[in-house]
Amino acid sequence: VEIEEMVSELLRSMFNGDPREFDIIKEFSVKKSYILFLVAEIDGKIVATIALKKISKDTVRLKRMYVRKEYEGRGIAQKMLDKAVKFAKENDYKKMLFHIYPVMTNAKKFTNKNGFVECKGDDPQQLHFLKEL
Repeated sequence: VEIEEMVSELLRSMFNGDPREFDIIKEFSVKKSYILFLVAEIDGKIVATIALKKISKDTVRLKRMYVRKEYEGRGIAQKMLDKAVKFAKENDYKKMLFHIYPVMTNAKKFTNKNGFVECKGDDPQQLHFLKEL
């Protein structure tokens, strides 16, 4: 519940409204078939999340990467991504996909900085990125 509240709060600020109106939050669950789900906690408060979902034998999708606004710029997302990439490599995945909405400008800068390359995807409302591992 705390994670859903954090994500809802972030998306509300990003989309200037109730994020439940958007598909991005409608099916949010930490119980989905993720192969990895990490949270960052500071002083008993969950401040960030990241997850990986298996797409195919050699491909994972980066999902649920969120950092509370007041904790941005502290390197938390970088540490979490590094752990997710390490996990994917150790489990023989070769590619990592990531999808974001254009409004997520910080996420776009972050993906570019971390070697993700924009690619073609199936949802025209999102930006699609691929990272070779």
